Amino acid sequence: MSGMEKRRSEINGTVTKNQEKTDEIPTSFSAFADDRELLRNLARSRQNQHLHHDLPTERKMLQYIREGRGEELEAFLTDWGQREDFGILSRSSLLRHKKNLTICGITLYTRAAIEGGLNAEIAFTLSDLLIQRVEEQHSPEDVDRLSTVAVREFAQRVRQARESSGSGTFEACRQYIFNHLYEELPLSRLGAATGLNPSYLSRLCKKETGLSLSAYIRREKVEEAKRLLELNEYTLSEICVLLRFNDQSHFTQVFKAWSGVTPGAYRKRFAKKN
Repeated sequence: MSGMEKRRSEINGTVTKNQEKTDEIPTSFSAFADDRELLRNLARSRQNQHLHHDLPTERKMLQYIREGRGEELEAFLTDWGQREDFGILSRSSLLRHKKNLTICGITLYTRAAIEGGLNAEIAFTLSDLLIQRVEEQHSPEDVDRLSTVAVREFAQRVRQARESSGSGTFEACRQYIFNHLYEELPLSRLGAATGLNPSYLSRLCKKETGLSLSAYIRREKVEEAKRLLELNEYTLSEICVLLRFNDQSHFTQVFKAWSGVTPGAYRKRFAKKN
């Protein structure tokens, strides 16, 4: 019997044993302290030597994600994907068990990626989308494949974030600008948000990026405008308003200064390429 078939059998057996169970849900976890179900499951798992995975191994994987170490992660995943010692997270079906397991994993990967330097808003949004995708899957095998994709995606994005990040001091400002690109960002607001003197913050930005703070913000707004143009869901005038440019003429002027083409030309070029 394969590992997948064995796990399916175990879950189906759990369903059979519990389908007529009508006990009320305890009001606190401490209610399980002397609960017969907890004792029964602990006894069975040790009798069958079906123990949960060890924490040091899990921590090693999270460290690979936290440090963006893709090559080591690939070698690790070869063994990790074959393991069947993660416990049973659903009494209803193997598919639900796999989905719950993957969602738990994505939650851990998200936190590890943020600790590794990935922008929190990017990490949480990626987590939301991956979990939504998990719920759309129709087979345990598809969920397993998506689980592996999630691990790789977080590690890769951490590596990219680390390669483009500056000092820890300016990184807080960089993250704040990213999260608030659709708002007005005067120097006084950035200073208040980071707890740094505005003049010092300006000098730090110049040192880290080679740009004045205002020029850095304009560049980031142009990069965001490119992403919106690629989505092809917003008109040029909508993008202009969303990113707080003075008017469409100003938007076109700034965009062309940084990218070499007008917003309209950029959109056409991207559409042709794709």
